[in-house]
Amino acid sequence: MKVLGSILCSAAVMGACFWVGGTASATGVHCDSDAEHDVIIVAGSTACRAVTTGTGHARALSLDGVGYARATAGTVAVALGASGGTGASEGRAGLPVAIGFGRDAVAHTSLDETGRVGVTIALNGSRAQVVSADREAVCLGSAALAWDSHSGAACVATPVGLWRTPPVALP
Repeated sequence: MKVLGSILCSAAVMGACFWVGGTASATGVHCDSDAEHDVIIVAGSTACRAVTTGTGHARALSLDGVGYARATAGTVAVALGASGGTGASEGRAGLPVAIGFGRDAVAHTSLDETGRVGVTIALNGSRAQVVSADREAVCLGSAALAWDSHSGAACVATPVGLWRTPPVALP
């Protein structure tokens, strides 16, 4: 229960960081892709790319950052890169979500199993990653969250420490 409380508390703090202190002006681009399309938009240092094959749906948003989403076979991939951060989401199945917010933040989610959800959030120079082949959640830095619904692996990195939930043994 302490781990769950720590994750929820850290997620609330990270959410508050999104709402406290905004930028005076931000360049925003939004890429949507369905039905075998490859959409790329570049505006200065802001960029997004959404790529689909088969019946995938890819959504990438960037606000002064980089957003990349790639989806195949009915997957819905969602990515956000903001304020210098990078969000990269790719999937052959499931629902991968990646949010990179703040200078040099990198969030990466890659899934390949049906019914799976993976979420990564990285803030201000931190790293968060979920790769279904690894069955691990990786958090580096002082503000990162990663969670894999299938393996149960999760981690939260904060300025006061790193909390990890190891993956469950699967048959």
